Amino acid sequence: MNIYISQTRTLFCILIFSILFLTSCSKEDEKDPIAEILPPIELPCDYFNQDRILENDPNRPVDYLIDCWTRVEAGLKIEPGVVIAFEYNAGMFITLGNKIFEAKGTFNDPIVFTGTSENAGHWRGLFFTEAYNTNNVIEHAKIRYAGSQNLTTSSPIYEGSIAVRGVSGTTPQSLTLNHVEISNSGNIGLDLHGIGAQATVEVSNLTIKECQDVPIKISANKVHILDETSHFEGNVLDFVNITPEHNSIETSNNWNKLDVPYLVDGRVRVIGGGHLIIKEGVEIQFQPQGYIQVSPNGTDYNLSLKILGTEENPVHLKAANGTNWGGIYYGFTQQDNLITHAIIEHAKGDFPVGNIVDSGAIYMHANPKLSVSNTTFKDLPNFAFYAYTGASNIKPDLPNLNLANNIYINISKGHADLEYLGWGVDGGN
Repeated sequence: MNIYISQTRTLFCILIFSILFLTSCSKEDEKDPIAEILPPIELPCDYFNQDRILENDPNRPVDYLIDCWTRVEAGLKIEPGVVIAFEYNAGMFITLGNKIFEAKGTFNDPIVFTGTSENAGHWRGLFFTEAYNTNNVIEHAKIRYAGSQNLTTSSPIYEGSIAVRGVSGTTPQSLTLNHVEISNSGNIGLDLHGIGAQATVEVSNLTIKECQDVPIKISANKVHILDETSHFEGNVLDFVNITPEHNSIETSNNWNKLDVPYLVDGRVRVIGGGHLIIKEGVEIQFQPQGYIQVSPNGTDYNLSLKILGTEENPVHLKAANGTNWGGIYYGFTQQDNLITHAIIEHAKGDFPVGNIVDSGAIYMHANPKLSVSNTTFKDLPNFAFYAYTGASNIKPDLPNLNLANNIYINISKGHADLEYLGWGVDGGN
């Protein structure tokens, strides 16, 4: 009897073990197979001569490979999560006319344009040369390691990870950049210096960092598209560079406070119909040839410049070299020009537009309307204010000039009781 019970127990244990073993094997057999990692799809140079859609393949860490300066001549849609890698000096020359360029990623699945090597300036970039459709967009995307060389080989020179070419006599260019991160460019991040006021280029939530030059070059009449949603710190030169091209402002524009200063290379001109407001906290540095001119290019005197700092956040205008820049030139304007809570340093009073040298930080021609208050003038090599009177040596009345509560520190010419006012042809009295 005991032998029978013992044998029964043994058989029962063997049965239970067999069931467990077979169940375990079954579960192992049911496991999903390991996904195969696939290489990128190599796209030929003429791939974009017809409408294309680039899709994300979860089995490809890099979805597509481009090894040339490919021309995008037809509509292109890039879906969320797509990764495109470019070989050395490769890139996209985008000349699709009124076709649509749409690269719309998402927060969780951004589109990535990168190099086959993670070195600054490995591939060339994205160059929009003929792109007119108002639905052109790059959104939730990362552009990394571009800027291997200029995007053009002759004048005008365009550079950067992304550039939009200026056009004239044709339909204006159009591109929206939203939630785009540009990093590790071998030169600048974004080049918008060539586009005019008619171009419908918009940016928001833009981040440009770790570039080997300035984060952005932009024309004066497009500076207003930049605001505090974007960030430009962490580059070799932390400035928003305002270039001399397309320098006329003829609509209402605001220059907003950014996390880096503006750098003005040449003349910024406010002309008829133009109203420029420089908002609180803005810092502008000027190259020696840099200045702001507020004067009409005809008989339209409807123009103005308002510099609106606050006591806590003044507007700061200074020389990039710590020595000299032009200053502010007012001519004929009968609008309510205003400077309040500003700091104006190093302005020499040199204005190439009239061969004017050694005048004042604020130059006034034809008795413009101007109020200046709560502003500090500092380290000026000539006058604080200068009025053009031609050959006359008689002090002008200047009924349109109102001054209040200004501070003057280290002003080289003039007298405190006259608030360091000079007058004459250029650098006279």
